Amino acid sequence: MSEGTNAVSRRRFVGMASAVSALPIIGHRRLAAAAARQEDAAVAFPNGIDASKYVGGDGSYAKYRDEGVRLGLIEAFPVNFTDENGNRTGWNTDIVLRALEHAGITKIEFVEGPWESMVPGLQSGRFDLLASDVHVTPERIEIIDFSAPAFWYGDALFVPKGNPANVHSWEDLAGKTVGVGLGVNYAEWLQARTDLKGLNTYKDTQQMAADLVAGRVDAVIAEDTNFTAYLGQNPDLPIENVPDYVPQSDLSDWTRFGIRIGENDFNNVFSRALMEMMINGETLEILQRYGLGMRNLTAIPGM
Repeated sequence: MSEGTNAVSRRRFVGMASAVSALPIIGHRRLAAAAARQEDAAVAFPNGIDASKYVGGDGSYAKYRDEGVRLGLIEAFPVNFTDENGNRTGWNTDIVLRALEHAGITKIEFVEGPWESMVPGLQSGRFDLLASDVHVTPERIEIIDFSAPAFWYGDALFVPKGNPANVHSWEDLAGKTVGVGLGVNYAEWLQARTDLKGLNTYKDTQQMAADLVAGRVDAVIAEDTNFTAYLGQNPDLPIENVPDYVPQSDLSDWTRFGIRIGENDFNNVFSRALMEMMINGETLEILQRYGLGMRNLTAIPGM
């Protein structure tokens, strides 16, 4: 996938996204006013559902509104973690909690578990909603449902400051030594190539970044969300994200949250809240706390 073959180039798209991200975030006052009116007079929430009266067909939303919801999540920075004050936070946690607040669900129980327990825990009833996202796959949609998309993430290209190897594209990696996380799909794609000088795999971001700074690799292909957040924690590292790199990931990499099959009322209200947040700027505001931005809301095929 080269920049020249796309109807809209990645560089042009980044410029468009930058222009949009420079616009003022609007809608917060209007949203707050509508929420206040709902509390005072039980009028409809901005998404068209009156959270104080909505019953639906299967009763799942009414149940969680009245009894509370159990969130299944991992403990891992920056997705879901506990801060120094003991508060649950992270970009997924923050987005889910805000959406539940908009949906009128205020009783929250956090239930931790390893990542591999998320789907089975949702199926068994240990969790009611996954606050740690799992990718949509043909196998998973047979056993759990998913919310509407919240934001996108995929592969990004990171290089030493100044980009000494002049790497801008997937094709430019030919003849270069590349770093990648162990076990990620980007590693499989790179391992299938025969034109790399070398491929180093890493278990942790810290060592991958150290080798990039030291020049032991020319470039790193990494998940833009986690690596960008790591750079946000370590702003003095001489590493930059190549802005005109075209991701190899597709739109299956939109973050969605798992919901038990059949709980359509709850999915309806929760998903509507997520879409409102994407439109009125709340999701962008949360992502920007962790060094993410408009790119993670504007992934469109061919750009």
